[in-house]
Amino acid sequence: MSDLIMYYTRSNNTKTVAEIIANKVGGDLLEIIDNKKRNGPIRYLTSLIDVSRDNPTTVTYPKVDLNQYDTIYVGTPVWMSKPAPAINKFIEENDFTGLDVVTFATMASSGGESTTSIMNEEISKKGGNVIKSFAVTAKEDMKTQTLNYI
Repeated sequence: MSDLIMYYTRSNNTKTVAEIIANKVGGDLLEIIDNKKRNGPIRYLTSLIDVSRDNPTTVTYPKVDLNQYDTIYVGTPVWMSKPAPAINKFIEENDFTGLDVVTFATMASSGGESTTSIMNEEISKKGGNVIKSFAVTAKEDMKTQTLNYI
């Protein structure tokens, strides 16, 4: 058994934190891809509208048996104090019954606690046991922050 680090990233900050976690704890690192294009300033604004209205999206990621892992890490950027739609979809599509989960968020300045709280609630509804949550500010030293939390 090992750990699984699943993440969605738009600007690569969440990917950086996911890689730091993977290097620290080992395990498999898998990216969730939002099928809706979200790069560039106009698409970023559209993304903020999507998150504010809880608009759904579709995602692509390697399908794995979550039960084969000791701990599942789930990471997202903070968008308007909420998880990215891709993470919401990933949580919706998976059964977390009996699984230990760590949630994490990357942010420019604030909203991490609200974001992880939303994720934790949804994962708990899906039977998961959230054992830890943390948020990392992208403006500061992400490596040091991340290592302090894990």
